[in-house]
Amino acid sequence: MRILLLMAATLLGLAAAPRSACAQVSGAAVQADTVAEALRAFGFTREGIELNGRFARGGTVVEAGDSVAGPVVTVGGDADIHGFVSGGVLALWGDVVVHSGADVVGGVTAYHGRVIIDGGRVRGSLQASPAPVASPDAAPAPMTTGRSVSLALGWTGMMLAVALLVLVVANSNLESTARALEQDFGRSFFVGVLGHFGFLPLLVLLVVLLAITILGVLLVPFALVAAPIAFAGLITLGWVALALVCGRALLRSRGAADSRADAIRAMLLGVLLLMTPWLLAAVFQATGTLAVVARVIAIGVTWVAGTAGLGATIISRAGSRQERPEPPPQAPLQGWATPTPISGVAAARRPIPARPGATPK
Repeated sequence: MRILLLMAATLLGLAAAPRSACAQVSGAAVQADTVAEALRAFGFTREGIELNGRFARGGTVVEAGDSVAGPVVTVGGDADIHGFVSGGVLALWGDVVVHSGADVVGGVTAYHGRVIIDGGRVRGSLQASPAPVASPDAAPAPMTTGRSVSLALGWTGMMLAVALLVLVVANSNLESTARALEQDFGRSFFVGVLGHFGFLPLLVLLVVLLAITILGVLLVPFALVAAPIAFAGLITLGWVALALVCGRALLRSRGAADSRADAIRAMLLGVLLLMTPWLLAAVFQATGTLAVVARVIAIGVTWVAGTAGLGATIISRAGSRQERPEPPPQAPLQGWATPTPISGVAAARRPIPARPGATPK
């Protein structure tokens, strides 16, 4: 355990090391033969560079307003370009930073470093080996309204496909889950909240129990992969069941005895209803505050739907719990019931013997 902690601390230290420690090497530490070989690999010689350009060990700066007629090459340091360079810029074991206002006619190459475009202009090619070209000030392209609508429509189509697949493949499970939502939505939502908070502790407990035995240790990776997939499947089943319930409410047709066409129509309406907040959020993508409000509403609706659906799947045991039909009520008895048969031989009165001395009637 102590070795593992030491290894983790070492990796964290390497990850947190400053960029200069991994991207640069001291100019004095680089051997002359190595520099000469690197220059030849890039088509340069030191004499040719010093004839019209600039060669420096440990980094160099081309100030704003300065002009360099040839290439600029640095070894073990950064090349900071603020002015004009008619040739190319090469940094060996360092970075090339083209600042705002700089103009480089040739290409820019960083060997074991980075090429950083900080607002300047490079007319030639950009190469970085092995690090990629970086541009810190270049923000990613903003999400356009058309792209947002396309993504929302794509997700809507995917959820429609999933819902129809569940309707066809697991119709009985879907109906049982939908019945749990119809009977008590509040209870389903409360159970779903408990399910959200209890999933991670139960997963940890399962891993601990499996780790106790030798065979269980082999199943720990499978449990770590299968448990989240099963949890996502329960949420999806519940969400689809809620879509079916909402669609039936719109169609005013409820119960499992509906035709398959009615169930498909209800499912389509329900999925469109639950995905409408996301479609509206995509339409209002470029409206600022309204877009934020629409996105918050969409996230809230989706969370409530997923949570209630999860609770319904837990209550219905993933739709496998079937309610027993209640026996039909028996009709109440009317009056006194006689054991005498309704049809057949009528019962005769038993004769009573006369008492001695009595007058027969």
